[in-house]
Amino acid sequence: MKKLEASERDAGTSDDGRVQGKHQTSESQPGVEHHDSSIEKPPIRDASPRSISPPSLNEQIADVPYHKKYDGSDPSTSTTTHTGLNGESPITHHYLTFATPLPSTSSSPSSVSSPPPQCPDLSPFTDPLLWPPLRKRFAVYLGSAATFVAAYNAGSYAPPAAGMIREFAASEIAVLTGITFFCVGFAITPMVLAPLSEIQGRYPVFVVAGIVFEAFQIACALAPSLAGMIVMRFLVGCGSSVFSSMIGGVISDLYSSNERNTPMALFAGAAIFGTGMGPLIASAIAQHLPWRWVFWVQSIMCGVVVLAVILFLNESRGSVLLSKKAAALNKWYEAREAAGYVGFDMPDESGNREVPQRIRWRVKADEERESLMKMIKISVWRPIRMSS
Repeated sequence: MKKLEASERDAGTSDDGRVQGKHQTSESQPGVEHHDSSIEKPPIRDASPRSISPPSLNEQIADVPYHKKYDGSDPSTSTTTHTGLNGESPITHHYLTFATPLPSTSSSPSSVSSPPPQCPDLSPFTDPLLWPPLRKRFAVYLGSAATFVAAYNAGSYAPPAAGMIREFAASEIAVLTGITFFCVGFAITPMVLAPLSEIQGRYPVFVVAGIVFEAFQIACALAPSLAGMIVMRFLVGCGSSVFSSMIGGVISDLYSSNERNTPMALFAGAAIFGTGMGPLIASAIAQHLPWRWVFWVQSIMCGVVVLAVILFLNESRGSVLLSKKAAALNKWYEAREAAGYVGFDMPDESGNREVPQRIRWRVKADEERESLMKMIKISVWRPIRMSS
């Protein structure tokens, strides 16, 4: 029994002595940190810079856009001295969205004394959904006017047919073939140009198609033969088609789904109104003036609208604007690096601290987009499948 009590007393003394001894040591030596070797230590995170071992492409691309708070300062003049980056450091790619704040603090070697290149003007690359209401309405009104002119041209060919029959010494059926060829060009061209506008943007497609529309409208007024008239009508149909098929896309660029009712009503009304006004106005012109004046009036209307489109219509395709914004920023970053200002302070993978990085922006839509040929194939075959 005495042996048992002694063993229990020894065990308690050992436990208490270990704890008390640790506290006594801590109290006797303040400022000295002691660790119990029995407690497992967390692994030490490797803090070595990434530039020592260049990461793979998948590691360099950040799936989540950068969300550092933008403090309102000019990123071209706000700098922090860092010596860990140079022109040979690996580039980290980040995905850019319209909501992505840009880094406002940059890295630069202490030896650079000249100011960095100025940041480019990014205002043309604003999200179209955030445009001012007046700017949106103007784009809708201009697009609806272009739709009216395209529909007017489609319906104003038949009234001057009698004059063309007499001048070209052709049959009525042969002359009215111009309507058929106009419709063929009007139908097949959007299958190519609509997918192209998703890649290159709405504005360049509108400009090129508008110039074709106006040029061959004038050619119709000057056509020396029926064969020339039919060819010109086909090309007029090709050029005018985008002002009917792509205006709906512009509206979807500018308005969310619950805001499109009024803009779509204006667009649809312009198409219907133009189709009805074409024969009415063209008949009055053909009755009082030579038949070629029907096409001269169309040329004047078309020229005014196309000129307004070229001067006042802005690019509205969001993914195209975002790609242009990324290209402008990347070009600016290259100019900064050439001047000695290498990198920006960006969050690391943990997001807990910022590290200097050479960055470039990418747009996810550019990587996920189908090829042009596949988009054209979808544009051609989808209506056939839906109608079958």
